Order: sequence, then C-alpha cells, then structure tokens
Amino acid sequence: MPSRAALLAAAVLAAALLSACAGHKPPQPDYDPWEGFNRKMFWFNDKLDVYGLEPVARGWNFVVPNRVQHALTHFFTNLRFPIVFPNNLLQGKPHAALEALASFQINTFIGLLGFFDVASEFGLKPQDEDTGQTLGVWDIAPGPYLVLPLLGPSSARDAVGLAGDAAFGFYTYFITVPYVTIGATAINVVNTRARNLETVRNAKDASLDFYTFVRNAYVQRRWKQINDTISGGTGLEEENLYNEEIYENYLEGDTQ
Repeated sequence: MPSRAALLAAAVLAAALLSACAGHKPPQPDYDPWEGFNRKMFWFNDKLDVYGLEPVARGWNFVVPNRVQHALTHFFTNLRFPIVFPNNLLQGKPHAALEALASFQINTFIGLLGFFDVASEFGLKPQDEDTGQTLGVWDIAPGPYLVLPLLGPSSARDAVGLAGDAAFGFYTYFITVPYVTIGATAINVVNTRARNLETVRNAKDASLDFYTFVRNAYVQRRWKQINDTISGGTGLEEENLYNEEIYENYLEGDTQ
C-alpha cells in the first residue's frame, strides 16, 4: 500500500492540477478552504518561531556583524543557481538564464564562492525563480492556500514545486554529508530570521489578524513573482514572506 506521505503528495498534486489554467489570474487571498487546518499549523509554526527560532536569531544578530550576515545571504543566494537556471529555461526566459549563469560564475570565482555579490556591480541582479513559479507560468493555478509544518505559507501548487526545487538544488547532490546539510540549512534559516526581526515584529504589531496578513502577503507576492512584477531581490532573504514591499502594499490596501 502507498505510504501516507505518497497519498498526501498525490492529493496535493491533484488539487493543483484540477484548478489548472488560472496561473496568471489575479490572486484570491481569501480562497482558503483549508483554513481550519492552516490556522492550527500556523499557530504551531508561530510558537516554534517565538520560543525557538526568534531567541536564537536575536542572539545571532547580537553576535554576528551585519556585514557577515549580508555575506552569508549572498552565499546562500548563490547556491540557488541550480534552481534558478533551469526554471528560467522552463519559463522560456533564456536571457534571464544566461544572466543567472554569468552571475553564478562571477560570484563564485571572483566573489569568493558567492560571499560577495560582485555580479550586481555588472548589473546582474540576484534572481529567485523556483519550480512553483514555473508551474504558475505554465498556467497551473495555485489551488488552495496551504500552511506547511516548519516551512510555512505555501499552496497546493507550490508544495509540489518544493519537490522540484529539491531535485534541482545543490543540497540533494553536492552536499551529501547529513550534518553539513543540516548545519548549512540551520545557519541560513537563523541568518534569514535575524535579518527580518524588525519586519516581523512590525507586521505583528500592525495586523489585527497575523494569520490573514501572512496569507494575503504570500498570495500577492507569489502572483507578482509569476507575472514578473516584483524584483528578484536578494535571494533567500527576499523569499521570506515578510518582504517589506509586500508588507507596505498590504497596509496600503494593494491587491494587484
């Protein structure tokens, strides 16, 4: 018999495919038929953040200089090349793919493995394409909003896309030693959280319902990414749902 994980993956994929042909339609942040489950999972993730990740991130912010945090962000952004490059090609953007390749080569060999974003000085900005965006470009609708344990906001389509990102990513093939992978991931997560401490706190203070704020911000941002109406940003930090641009747009009632 198939495992529960396989059945869940099949169900999520079916939900995405059944809602196909709407990947470019305006976002519907209030389409949340799984809200009961999502709120429970959101509460769980938030408690892990408040009592686990946030205190560690504050300690990290106190100990690690800002320039080092920026360097780590650039490094992990550079590691996303195997995800960004093929998804640019799959989305029919060969020019962007070549720019991603050039940026990776410049930052790896001149920018000391990517710790320094030298490519930006040549006008090659970081990109954040992923498999979920590719599915959206292919006109597969996001399906229901979905909060994943530990990973946070997603959708039926983007949950499937995570499998594609894992298949493309460096960690799967090039960092095979478990403790290296876990350690690198932990550093990236803590560093990203540390760089968003104030943004998250401001979002919580300003929103009457933080769950609704996060859901709406995520849905709007994903739609803008698919339609290329939002900048690539700085990699993993910008991928965070607490992107300041979306935060400001939400408070202004932007529902583009």
